[in-house]
Amino acid sequence: MIRKTQRVHDLVEEVLGTMSQPYNEDIIEDVCLAIENNPRYFQIYQELSSDLRHWVVNNWIGRYAKQITGKQTIREVTAKRSKLITGYTKLSS
Repeated sequence: MIRKTQRVHDLVEEVLGTMSQPYNEDIIEDVCLAIENNPRYFQIYQELSSDLRHWVVNNWIGRYAKQITGKQTIREVTAKRSKLITGYTKLSS
């Protein structure tokens, strides 16, 4: 069975593939910024938000970024650069 959030996973994986490693602790906000600044990614984000609701998509962006990068939670912070999210989790290896 395919996950309802599989397209979110695929989007996060694609965005992460465009970023250089090692990923920094703000990788979740970096992924959101990349989505905001790329018309194709943003279109996919809007479609996903229409299907699943934006807060669900945002939550899964964070979860999948953490899972794919293999990083651990440090703390919750307020987003300063991204307009898609109000807060995110800083991650550490």
